[in-house]
Amino acid sequence: MERYEHGGQIYDAKGLAGDWLDFSANINPLGLSEKILQTLRENLRGVVNYPDPNATELKRAISRRYDVPEENLVVLNGAAEFFYLYLNSMRPARVVIPVPSFSEYERAARAAGCDVKYFFTSAEENFSLNVEKLEVNSSDCMIIGRPNNPTGNLIAPEKILKLAEVATVIVDESFIDFLDVESVRKFVSEKISVVQSLTKIFAIPGLRLGFAVVEENLARKLNLSKDVWNVNFLAQKAGVAALSDEDFLRRTRTWLELEKKFFAERLSKLRGVEIFPPTVNFILFRHEQAEKILNELRREKILLRSCANFAGLDGNYLRSAIRSRKENIYLLNALEKIF
Repeated sequence: MERYEHGGQIYDAKGLAGDWLDFSANINPLGLSEKILQTLRENLRGVVNYPDPNATELKRAISRRYDVPEENLVVLNGAAEFFYLYLNSMRPARVVIPVPSFSEYERAARAAGCDVKYFFTSAEENFSLNVEKLEVNSSDCMIIGRPNNPTGNLIAPEKILKLAEVATVIVDESFIDFLDVESVRKFVSEKISVVQSLTKIFAIPGLRLGFAVVEENLARKLNLSKDVWNVNFLAQKAGVAALSDEDFLRRTRTWLELEKKFFAERLSKLRGVEIFPPTVNFILFRHEQAEKILNELRREKILLRSCANFAGLDGNYLRSAIRSRKENIYLLNALEKIF
């Protein structure tokens, strides 16, 4: 199980949340928007009712926000649900995973009884995916993060299309809303499916919410295969409110553009640190005393993400979320003291 552990482990042995400054989970530091908070307050008593099994309002909001047909949508209890749902339903012979990447890809594949093949990317090439070197065939399913977690790499759409000529491709765009870039949703076909989290950008990981855009026949199959009430009442309401909040998305992107540059520059100047330039709200870096850094920061009630359990990385790699300026300076000062 240690292979599949994630960031955000703020709970003690009794399941109580500790008083941590958590840089190990990549959540929007702007926090809950006022629209979401107000919606949750107004709808709290509605939990006495079952949620809409068709998630009608939510699908309409997703369709409007992302310009995709409702018939192509599968709403999800967090993006991770899609990998289990898809792989258990479709049962591809082999799942090819460029690594390092999100561990739930592998966990879901093994849970479905699929063979798993790693494709190792290298630090020397900034963990970029060389499509020409991939060995895949028509029975393979390939899962690609875009941007990838934990490296931040953003594979070009044309490379996705090239891969889809020889294999089925699932593209995980869970962090795409942090950027003003082209999604591959418009390329969805029998060979390309796209999944997206809404929990990270809207800071609602405790509610669990995501969606997938897939070919229409596949959408029908997956909607029949999932738990009928997989997205709870409050998550549906919060999602509808969040997707109408264009101002929140603009403020998030403005914050990130400034803060990732500041954070990366300051971090790169620390002795012994090798950074991998960030694209979204987290940064991968390397230091030969990573374990010491983790332990010293824990004493200061600060959590970073060890990358020791990412396939393709070792215990010298760490991942940090990019948070508010005040919090980032606090972490950077703590690191300076350690060094």
